[in-house]
Amino acid sequence: MNILLTPRLSRSPIFYCLLALALLLGVSACSPNDEQGANATASSRAADTEAAAFNNYTETGDWPAIKKRGVLRLLVPRREYRGLPRTGMPTDGFRDLAEAFARDNGLRPEWIVKDSLAELIPALQQGEGDLIVNHMTRTAERELQVAFSLPLSRATERVVTPAGAAEVESLAQLAALSIVVPAGSSYQQTMARLARENPELGFNVTVQPHDGNPDTLVDMVVSGRFDATVLDDNVAESLTQYRDDFALGLSVSPTRPVAWAIRTRAEQLRSHLNQYLTRHTIDASSIDYRTDDLAEIKKRGVIRMITRNNPASYFMWRGDLMGFEYDLLKQYASEQNLRLEVEVAPPDVDPIDWLNAGRGDVIAAAMTVTPKRAERVAFTRFYNKVSEQLVSAKPRPALDELADVTGRTLVINPQHAYWQSAERFKAGGVDFTLTAPDEDLSSTEILMGVAEGRFDATIADSHLVAIEQRFAEGLLAGFELPQEQHAWAVRPTNPKLLASLNEFLNRQYRGLFFNVTYNKYFKNEERIGKYQGERLTFADGLSPYDDYVKPLGKNYQFDWRLIVAQMYQESRFKPDARSYAGARGLLQVLPSTAKELGYSIPFDAASGIEAGVTYLDWTRDRFEDHLPLDERLWFALAAYNAGFGHVQDARRLARQKGWDPDVWFDNVERAMLLLSRKEYSSKARFGYVRGTEPVQYVRNIRERYRGYLSAQ
Repeated sequence: MNILLTPRLSRSPIFYCLLALALLLGVSACSPNDEQGANATASSRAADTEAAAFNNYTETGDWPAIKKRGVLRLLVPRREYRGLPRTGMPTDGFRDLAEAFARDNGLRPEWIVKDSLAELIPALQQGEGDLIVNHMTRTAERELQVAFSLPLSRATERVVTPAGAAEVESLAQLAALSIVVPAGSSYQQTMARLARENPELGFNVTVQPHDGNPDTLVDMVVSGRFDATVLDDNVAESLTQYRDDFALGLSVSPTRPVAWAIRTRAEQLRSHLNQYLTRHTIDASSIDYRTDDLAEIKKRGVIRMITRNNPASYFMWRGDLMGFEYDLLKQYASEQNLRLEVEVAPPDVDPIDWLNAGRGDVIAAAMTVTPKRAERVAFTRFYNKVSEQLVSAKPRPALDELADVTGRTLVINPQHAYWQSAERFKAGGVDFTLTAPDEDLSSTEILMGVAEGRFDATIADSHLVAIEQRFAEGLLAGFELPQEQHAWAVRPTNPKLLASLNEFLNRQYRGLFFNVTYNKYFKNEERIGKYQGERLTFADGLSPYDDYVKPLGKNYQFDWRLIVAQMYQESRFKPDARSYAGARGLLQVLPSTAKELGYSIPFDAASGIEAGVTYLDWTRDRFEDHLPLDERLWFALAAYNAGFGHVQDARRLARQKGWDPDVWFDNVERAMLLLSRKEYSSKARFGYVRGTEPVQYVRNIRERYRGYLSAQ
């Protein structure tokens, strides 16, 4: 077998010199904005303690040694590759399960993060961690290196080729193709075994360093870089929820168990873990339709949330799962000692149908209480009150009174309830134009169109308007209709669950946790440093922190002026800046990211800058070495802002649209804007993203960086 190991190329010392030249020769961009928030909330203060750096040690002992130290070290790959969970337990759910196992046994869980799958087993063997919490296929080769827990699922490895290509039905056909597999994976072991057993076929296999992202493998194949790859059938099945550009062919392995890994001599740890997993059985191989009440839910240890992928209920940002309903129900699940599973209803599915069929236990999706719906479900008490609002944008005047809409044009999707409200206004004698958008747009998409000046005005729920105002200062909320209530919904046959949820909401509503969570998503907090840092340079340099940035730029091969431009965009040079999502410091690093990188929260100025530059370097290394220097940097900045997964979704969509997936400006950025639209986000691995944020973010940094280059 001809196996080629592709190394990661080192960056040239002249990286930033070439980049500066490329940028100076480029096209001008829009001017910077001051879109940055600060909100010192109770949740962000709590994260200060949680994000303290852990000083690791070497320990290869079994359960007694672990108990003596009081710590269970959990080995995982970085989280950036995971997609938005649409069915079953989120990836974090398995992490929650591992943490629960540790705490159930009086241990403090500590996460040991590695950049690739190939690093996990060596780190376990060398005593850097005690348990690999990642789905690992149980192979003969791995059984010589590690021991395994009870199976969490089972999988068969299948050949993956582009959709429309000839189906691979035999090993001879497979050997004629170029095949890519990730280093350290069971797929690599499978291909090595096939090569040993069939030397006459001469398999052509490329082994690449890999972070575990199955989409990356499929993208390599679909783009034509390779003819085929290999994936577990259950992993491939999860990809079919949002993409249809690949096909499955020949099975190249038997069905094998997938489990967590322990050192071979840690039999007592394995025994305790297996006992725990037996009590918390996981079966992720199929959707479990159940309609039972709270007692059985507690017996299973899982509560299933039916929701929508949108900026109010459930979405992913910088690799973290977020959303108002998601956060609230996760808190309820935690109090009840339950794991939270998520079922995302597609746009064309009524979530009530899923609930009554038993696909979930509770609908938490900003659902308005109506008499018609109350005939089909049992609603909890309300947890949010919203009003339909008239919305316009500067420079046109606000619609503060209903009469102000006279002579204006309201753009509304006819499928939304707002259309009926507008028709009532017209029937009441208000003279305005009511029109539908050319495409089937969501309320959020229409609000974005109003903010950007593409539409004159619209009607939307007040909580959605509040979210959009956080990112579009020109958006004007106007006349409000009478309030409506949002509540969770359960089956009428589940009175115990209904009572439990009501008790939770009665206790939490307008309490500290609720208010912090509500403000996190819906309050249009005061912008930090609105007038600070607007000048291009300071008297003694570009920023007050040049002396910190210059050596870091040299060490990480970034032009230090670009880091300063990014710092301005993130915090306006305010070291105690905090975002609505809890990001901190001059370069706005999330506490979870800081901890994975080995930095403690709270930051001082120096550590905050270093954490940010380290993370930017890590995001840059996620992208292929063959990309031009400047394009790789634009992708890294976009990933820093929105998350690596959203950028990869945009590159995939750009390829489908016929745009260049290796060029950010006017290509991938165009696709990124489309990912805020449901027709595209529903088919994206990482789901919804407010595409205007990373697009503006990269453009603003590039513009300011050019200004710095010209000023010196």
